[in-house]
Amino acid sequence: MKKLVCILIILFSLPIYGQQKGDTIISNNPSNLKLKVLYFHVTNRCATCRSIEANVRKTLNDYFLNKIELGAIDFYVVNCELPENKELAKKYEAYGATLALTSYNNGKEAWTEDLTNWAFQKAHDSEVFVSELKTKIEAYIN
Repeated sequence: MKKLVCILIILFSLPIYGQQKGDTIISNNPSNLKLKVLYFHVTNRCATCRSIEANVRKTLNDYFLNKIELGAIDFYVVNCELPENKELAKKYEAYGATLALTSYNNGKEAWTEDLTNWAFQKAHDSEVFVSELKTKIEAYIN
């Protein structure tokens, strides 16, 4: 019995340690939504994965903060290994670091673009990453 209690305590405490401090979900006004920016990661991340997230955050903070505040852009940083994120990760086929842009038209999901390969190629050149992501986001929201 004592062993069972210890196992249960460990199992229920694992999600606490898996959640990253910087995980974010910013979702404001579904009726205004034009784009969801989703970055999925695993619990233990490499420098490249952290760089991708930093570049996405920089792009959104530098160029699209007003669009986030208005609800035109939602931003998600999600640990795909956590049980509570299982369905979202499955929907986007995110089983590791994944960057996706999902466009919305009249409140309905229209199109998803998987930018994972692109993000890994550009991750270590912040200037190029930010510039190109800015252009991609502008194409979705304009």
